Amino acid sequence: MAERKEIHMSSATFGEQGTPPSSRLWAMHAAIAATSLAAAGMHFAVMGEHFKEYAPFGVFFSVVAWLQALWAVGLVLSPSRWLLAAGLAGNLAVVGVWVVSRTTGLPLGPEPGAAEAASFIDVLSTVLEVLIAVGCGVLLARPRPMAFLRGRASWVAVLALVLVLAPLTTAAIASSSGDHGEEEAVGHGEGQPEGGSDQPGFARIDLGDGRTLQALVDAPKEGPAQIHLTFFDADGGPLDVSSVTLRGTSPSGPAVDIPTSKFETGHYAATLDLEPGAWDFELDALTQDGEQITTTFSIDVGDVDGVPSTVG
Repeated sequence: MAERKEIHMSSATFGEQGTPPSSRLWAMHAAIAATSLAAAGMHFAVMGEHFKEYAPFGVFFSVVAWLQALWAVGLVLSPSRWLLAAGLAGNLAVVGVWVVSRTTGLPLGPEPGAAEAASFIDVLSTVLEVLIAVGCGVLLARPRPMAFLRGRASWVAVLALVLVLAPLTTAAIASSSGDHGEEEAVGHGEGQPEGGSDQPGFARIDLGDGRTLQALVDAPKEGPAQIHLTFFDADGGPLDVSSVTLRGTSPSGPAVDIPTSKFETGHYAATLDLEPGAWDFELDALTQDGEQITTTFSIDVGDVDGVPSTVG
């Protein structure tokens, strides 16, 4: 009888696979919380540049980042159904804002109604937020009540989540600085010739009235090249440009129209295959004030593998 009772208690305590249900719930909570911390870290990473672009955007990213971080800690230390419901609704709302900003454009900001280009860091954070919402929905669909997690295991879990967050946030910051850092480094370059450069892949062009254009070609040995066009006003801040038309003449002669896309205020980029050698470019830009800017410049693409180390 004692043996039968022990078997009965075991089957009530453990699932079909021999895993305690509370352990499976804990694993799901930990995974969702880690994902939320990772998304929060990415929002913290880009918060500063959004404050520079448009203060309300910076406030939005700050609020989202703190809520995601605090929500993750709360889910680990004291999980509840209302926390899951809040996580589901909140993350879906953030995903919705992102979709609108990348399709029809937000109705506010420095360029209302203009769709923004997607980057690695915001796509990754959006994917994480979708996973959080799905995980919350799965846990909410469970009929059984939520089990609270207490004691030393909770603090160990928080430490584990931080260890998961660290590499994800580092990768996101590296990606963000790779996209935006080129602009900042080039912007502080000194002693560059106007309209051309003695550095392969780089040119600094005087646009008049203290304004400048920094043109940077990142041409790896394999794969397409990236052209970065960064406009600066007289104070060294981003010059708001609403449209850019770029045309390039290759060393062998044919001229090509180069489609550009806006990355952020004052920063346009293009991706295409470039023939090595000296390229001549013609640029037409229209500022937000309606001023037409026309200039030409040359860049020696050469055998460049990445951004010149001497820039900045």
